[in-house]
Amino acid sequence: MNSFRHLNVLIFVTVYCLTPNVKFVIGDQEADENSETTTGAFFLTGHLERMHQRYMIVRAYRRQEIRNKVLEWFGWTSVPQIGPRDRARINNTLANISSIRVTERQCFSASCNLPNRIDENMWNDSASGSLRVLFDVLPSEASANPQIVNATLKLHLKARVLCNCDDDLDTERVSVKVMQYLKPLRRRNRSRGRPNRRNGVTVVRQRILWTALVPWTSNTWVSIPVQQAANDWIVQNRRNHGFEILVFDQYDQAIDANTVFSGIECVQPAEVDCMETTLQQLYGSTSPILEVYKTESPFVNQRRKRHVVEEDIYREVHGRS
Repeated sequence: MNSFRHLNVLIFVTVYCLTPNVKFVIGDQEADENSETTTGAFFLTGHLERMHQRYMIVRAYRRQEIRNKVLEWFGWTSVPQIGPRDRARINNTLANISSIRVTERQCFSASCNLPNRIDENMWNDSASGSLRVLFDVLPSEASANPQIVNATLKLHLKARVLCNCDDDLDTERVSVKVMQYLKPLRRRNRSRGRPNRRNGVTVVRQRILWTALVPWTSNTWVSIPVQQAANDWIVQNRRNHGFEILVFDQYDQAIDANTVFSGIECVQPAEVDCMETTLQQLYGSTSPILEVYKTESPFVNQRRKRHVVEEDIYREVHGRS
């Protein structure tokens, strides 16, 4: 515990010294002694303010680290002074460059929050034997002319229970099928003008993206190409209805996918840093991950980005993990 506190103090002092233009506020707001009914809201506000302060400290520290790396790469010891006219001239020049494209890597963690168009009971039906995952992916601006270079769905294989039996050999390798939902999973009323049809018919529209025989090696990751789905969501701005993963043994008998692959961990944010080949070492997480490489024209309106602090505050207020 003492080493953790010392680390926090060291980070704070380092950031404070390196970023003099950042104002840090220590402590909570004073409570209103005349209002006992707002005590809960006061403590919640204080907690959120401390979260925001920690976020600002970490962000300032990371910015300073990036600044130092850039200066080191150019062999400079200080930032060059560029006047307003030179800055405007540079921006105008960059705005007219259309041949330059940048590659961006994004990683998304599977989400537990489903949109209203998806039937939550059907989605989470454990009797289905499938694993359904949804990623909160934001589309790119059309003016940026985005292109998907590569998109990979990463699933973590659980430990396989070994036994001296014939069934054990049947699961050394498993057949995995990944499908993309083209329509939201829900029951639809199909009886309008068709008296011979029942109400509440489940109509599933899917597209097979990938199927293969995979060795069930415990505690490893399976990488599945899903570029077509990422193109639909990010480039074409089509609605994202998620994936369904089915698993079969070597005799084409269905296996519960949740016994083969690790499930969703709701504690992860929608978008995470891509700092490791897998996120297990960095976050200790085995939740499904969607990794996307895309190219865009950099000198146009930037893609929509999430505000991490706002997401955390929303979870705190609404009690969602």
